Amino acid sequence: MPTITLKFKGATVKEFVLQADRSVTIGRKESNDIIIPNLGVSGMHARIDTIAQQFTLTDVGSTNGTFVNRELITTRILQNKDVILIGKHELIFDCSDLEQSGVENKQVEETLILDTAEYRDLIEKAKKQAEQGEKKD
Repeated sequence: MPTITLKFKGATVKEFVLQADRSVTIGRKESNDIIIPNLGVSGMHARIDTIAQQFTLTDVGSTNGTFVNRELITTRILQNKDVILIGKHELIFDCSDLEQSGVENKQVEETLILDTAEYRDLIEKAKKQAEQGEKKD
């Protein structure tokens, strides 16, 4: 399974295994799946979603932004060994096990065909998460 390795100043803090059937939230609040206890990180900073064997990182309106390989992003399909920067922490995305098993990430230029029911569910979940985030802040 793909993993995210959380690092601070080059030292590994923790490793997280990503599951294909659930989103992962990243932020300073305890309600997140990946908690980064740093004031430079928003309470709800970013989210990783999985659609058809692809992992997509989305900044959910953070104050200081989300970077992938030193590039400010809003949404990005993650590739093996991408370096995500949130605050002063690095998160290393590793999906080498998928590549070795014959599953490869599609190129960003290709159009991904979405299951409409799954897509509608993701949109509804994102709306609910955004509403809950507004109420808590």
